[in-house]
Amino acid sequence: MKKGIYLSIKPEFTKRIETGEKNYEFRKYYPKQKIDILYVYETAPTCALKYIIELGNIIEYPNKISKEGYGNSDFNDGLKKSKYAYEIKHVDILEKPITLLQLRNIYNFFPPQGYAYDERYPELTNEINNSEIKRLI
Repeated sequence: MKKGIYLSIKPEFTKRIETGEKNYEFRKYYPKQKIDILYVYETAPTCALKYIIELGNIIEYPNKISKEGYGNSDFNDGLKKSKYAYEIKHVDILEKPITLLQLRNIYNFFPPQGYAYDERYPELTNEINNSEIKRLI
């Protein structure tokens, strides 16, 4: 069974993920459990859970990643604070994003500053996994 985490990403970066320009998500941490999925909450002004990202390899600096892609050269050159590059294999968007109000009121979900494992919000994870999605990449 695939394991996921919830995390927050700013719209300026989710737009680049949507187009495929950004093919790695950079983070300072590697979760203790192996993960395959990112459930992405898009921050203000959107304020909604919108994306499901299927991950490939997670690369730790100083290992190198493809030069092609937004932020990749900075990662390879050690210019990022992030030590980990999460490879983005597939990006799905929820046909009906889940608003912050719904997240709080129905699922008692608050967007994480770092990350939260999917098992912390089983009803939400189940809802997302049974939602209509559209494959972007």
